[in-house]
Amino acid sequence: MSRSRDELAYLKEKLKGPIIRQIIDPKDFDVEDILKSYFREILFLAGRYSRPTVDYEDLVVEGIMGLLDAIERFDIDKAKGNPRAFHNLAVVRIKSYMFEYFLENSTQYSIPNYLARAMNLLEQVRKIVRSQQYTGDAERAINNYSDPEFEEAIPKEVKDKLAKVKKKLRKLANNCDRTYEEMVATVYKVEYDIDSHGSDNEEFEVSPEEVAGEREYLDKFLNNLNPSAREVITKLLEGKTLEQAGKEMGLTRERARQIKQDTINYFQDTKMYREATD
Repeated sequence: MSRSRDELAYLKEKLKGPIIRQIIDPKDFDVEDILKSYFREILFLAGRYSRPTVDYEDLVVEGIMGLLDAIERFDIDKAKGNPRAFHNLAVVRIKSYMFEYFLENSTQYSIPNYLARAMNLLEQVRKIVRSQQYTGDAERAINNYSDPEFEEAIPKEVKDKLAKVKKKLRKLANNCDRTYEEMVATVYKVEYDIDSHGSDNEEFEVSPEEVAGEREYLDKFLNNLNPSAREVITKLLEGKTLEQAGKEMGLTRERARQIKQDTINYFQDTKMYREATD
């Protein structure tokens, strides 16, 4: 049964509070404090997977369950001094719980278990590669089973960890008569389809230019936005698609769409808009 908006509002109220900036060992903190620290991130991630058949409120609860699972799983001895080890595990488990729920409840996508497993493994590969502050081609290190240049530039323990995860993904790919690289390409295609679901051929429904008719009004409106929203809207007004805007900013198409919709909602509630349309 779907959770209600009232339950989500209760969670938002209950999980208000100070955020712990760095959690090295979750056992040093109260669980509720950890939940407060990750709640905003859970809300953001839930927005990526919500669809007409998959309720946002349910995804938030799944994310909380994933975080609790990460707290229970975490072993400080295996962190080997990495201060972000718990954070990396927490994000992976939050996404995993949400995505599994998404697959079970989305009527648009019926994805085999092997592919859900591949998506989870690829996410682990991304986390490892992107945690290294590598100045070369990080995407190549993710997309290819072997990248000697990247492997030469990272510590041995990270190289071994990455090789272990990639080996699992390659074995899964081989069982499906695919190479590692082909399986990665398949995962990217599915992720794109999911992000694009329900938002094809969208236009910017409300144009500040049409409402105000003056550049001064548009500039005033844009200056009231946060930097991310301002950049997305500016790119859309330049004629770029959601996918193009997101790619240029390092965001998914779905995240760019969410920013756009939030901006529209904000825009329609401003005094400037009401005065212009009255």
